[in-house]
Amino acid sequence: MWRAVHVSLRKSVAVRVFHVAFGGTLESRTQFAEEWARLKKLDHPAICKCYGGGFEESEAYLAHELIEGPTLADEIARRGRLPWESVLDLAEPVTDALNYLHTRGIVHGRLAADKIVIAGLSPVIIDVRGEDGSAPFRDGPYHFQRPPSPEQLKRRPPEAPGMHDAVTPRSDLYMLGAMLYEALTGTPPISGSTIQETTANLEYQTPTSVASTVLDTPVWMDRLVMQLLSKDPTGRPVSAEAVKLQLAEVRRRSMSRSGVAEHASSGFSPLAVTNQADREEARVLLGKHAQPERPERVIDATPWHDKAWVLLPVLGLLLAMLVWVAWPLNEDTMRERAEKLLNEGTRSSMSQARISYLERIVHQYPDGEHAAWAAEQIDRVEMLEAEHALTVKLNRNLPLKNEAERLCAEAMRFEKFGDNATAVDKYQSLITLLGEESGGNQSGDADGAGDEDNDKFGEYRPLVNLARNKIARISASDSDQSEAARIISAKIEEADQLYLQGRTIAAKKIWYSIVELYASNAAVAPLVKTAQDRLAETSSGGASFGGSIGKSRESGGE
Repeated sequence: MWRAVHVSLRKSVAVRVFHVAFGGTLESRTQFAEEWARLKKLDHPAICKCYGGGFEESEAYLAHELIEGPTLADEIARRGRLPWESVLDLAEPVTDALNYLHTRGIVHGRLAADKIVIAGLSPVIIDVRGEDGSAPFRDGPYHFQRPPSPEQLKRRPPEAPGMHDAVTPRSDLYMLGAMLYEALTGTPPISGSTIQETTANLEYQTPTSVASTVLDTPVWMDRLVMQLLSKDPTGRPVSAEAVKLQLAEVRRRSMSRSGVAEHASSGFSPLAVTNQADREEARVLLGKHAQPERPERVIDATPWHDKAWVLLPVLGLLLAMLVWVAWPLNEDTMRERAEKLLNEGTRSSMSQARISYLERIVHQYPDGEHAAWAAEQIDRVEMLEAEHALTVKLNRNLPLKNEAERLCAEAMRFEKFGDNATAVDKYQSLITLLGEESGGNQSGDADGAGDEDNDKFGEYRPLVNLARNKIARISASDSDQSEAARIISAKIEEADQLYLQGRTIAAKKIWYSIVELYASNAAVAPLVKTAQDRLAETSSGGASFGGSIGKSRESGGE
């Protein structure tokens, strides 16, 4: 996998290069072209976008959207295992993406934790290929695969253990279940240290249930994962669409927040317990003993709703529920619950804390002891949400909706390039132009104008706070134009060295970045002209480029 710059789109891309054995036949080249044409049509937020492909002498390549971030495998290795709420947040978009592929006749066939990249807080599936599970192109000249290792076999479906075996949509569902199992427990569903041992376990070993390993996992999540891991493909859900419905059921029922063993022993959900053995196991986990069988009782013919022993408890329960719902939470309780959600650190929990508790503290107790704290937390949550939304837009090349997003995105590009001084200037420009001090407080304004400016600042407040936060993180050592010139000169020198080493694409990427970022900066115009000249010379294949580099160095890097 290589990182490159797409010239026409003017953005960074990931390039996968395939070696063409013996130059490739016409049939294999045609098949490869059909595959990338099919991939280009895929458009889903949880699927890495393909921009096309081509051939270069004895190699073929595919250009994909560049997704930056850790993989799910990295997160599992770092954290051991993930909370079930985080796994549920990841499972829903990934399942929706699988349903999108399956409805178009495409099977992923290699789904695993290392194929899921966490972009911000959103999962993205990578390494999608435009073929169905039985396509012979899987074994073609562009798709060389080494024999699977024991670690790979632990996550493969029993009906297709090898990388070249034909897979179906239900094979993808098994691999989805294996990925969820590993994320919840920290270990693969199948054990084994050798290929022979793992292959045998894959066929005969039954994974330990998630709920018996991680007791706070909802029983509906446990039952769904274990159903996905069924050895028999017909025992798995019929489609990814069915899995989506079951995940929605897990989210709805898990709001009760009771323990897995209590759910299982209650037998309330059809997904929870299916036989008496499971029910007895749940009672053991609860520390309850099995009740002795009782003789049959004579059924009372009186309707149950006419019995006093039913009516009185129900009436008392309804009255207690009305009192509980109508009784307002005090300020201390709301702060305690908000802090608990904020400490979870997930995007959904922070948003829930803001909507359910922080905003209520500010509105119901504006003069309370926690009002100022709640307002600060609201600003922080809104800032993080704005940063995530802007990062997603930049990664997806989506349009920016206002001036604040444009200025912040421009500053982030300078910061990513390494020019912290210019990035600080851009962030400061955002604060000066759209900050609170510029709206609604100037003398002589009409009341209506002041309210309009305050509303405007309220819209831009998250990005203004983000700019202030970014400035606080960046070292403010040098912020003048000489720092920008030093950085550009160093980048040009780096690109020259890369070009002389034969790494033309990497060198061009740096020159393109200099031209794109600093074309409007008159103070560094000579350096921008140097980068433009390098691009022109390398594009025309000039033989005297090495000499021009030498002259540029002798003249002091002008």
